[in-house]
Amino acid sequence: MIEYKKLSLPGKLIYINVVVYAITQLWCLCQVLFCISGFDWQNFLALHANLYDFMLKPWTLFTYFFTHADLSQDLFHIVFNMLWLWWFGDFFLRYHTGRQFLSVYLLGGIFSGLFFLLVYNIFPYFVFDRTFTSVVGASGAIFALIVAVAMRSPEETLYLNFIIRTVGVKMKWVAVAAIAINVLSLPSSYNIGGIVCHIGGALWGFIYGYYEAKGKNAARWFEQLCDKIANMLRPRPKMQATRGGARTVNADKRKDMDYNASQKARQAKIDAILDKISKSGYDGLTAEEKQMLFDASNRKN
Repeated sequence: MIEYKKLSLPGKLIYINVVVYAITQLWCLCQVLFCISGFDWQNFLALHANLYDFMLKPWTLFTYFFTHADLSQDLFHIVFNMLWLWWFGDFFLRYHTGRQFLSVYLLGGIFSGLFFLLVYNIFPYFVFDRTFTSVVGASGAIFALIVAVAMRSPEETLYLNFIIRTVGVKMKWVAVAAIAINVLSLPSSYNIGGIVCHIGGALWGFIYGYYEAKGKNAARWFEQLCDKIANMLRPRPKMQATRGGARTVNADKRKDMDYNASQKARQAKIDAILDKISKSGYDGLTAEEKQMLFDASNRKN
């Protein structure tokens, strides 16, 4: 059994996707074997184009990109999504922190879902489809990673292993080809909703890469929001009874404060190094900065 804590961030996301997929498939199997009808897990987790359905199930804006189509539709859906998540997650983490990776991935999924809702509820072409169309899958979030990587390192090469030979393709052409294939197949595709999500995710990846080139983090607000939520959910210091009454265990609190301060200082140094990379390239770093970046990469994995 694979130990979850020892996995890299892309590995943990793949683990979650596979577990959700396995649970939904086992449920479908039980429904068939025991002739159970009624509750549909995929319908419960999928993002529906109809705004009324979405308002009844707002959580689907998050759950849909951790859910994949069942076996009867397309097994390759989850297989290829997870392969692309592993490849481009690894490329992204070469120049970014794990915190930035999660921000781009999660916001990529949310942004692509909102883009899907927007397109299906604005254009008259989808007026009949929106009542029964829904989407599942991590493709939108993965497209965000693909474009963000291509914007950050357009000349970096992705090596594709074919039976006859290995072919190297630059990141910028991988992103261009992926987007072009989706746009050109849009009019005739049976999976228009999925393609709309792909385009939405690519758009968020472009926005992130555009601001990164200017030395800014377009997802910083999201990271700060997650920090606030994490602080709210963090357990309060325990109370300890003494003769003088209950008192706070200040020693543990001081340890937490010292740890948080050191983590914040370390993250500030890493952010400064990444900003320096975006301006002057990796070769512009000192040996100490390169070592710090390498240590941070190992620590987050």
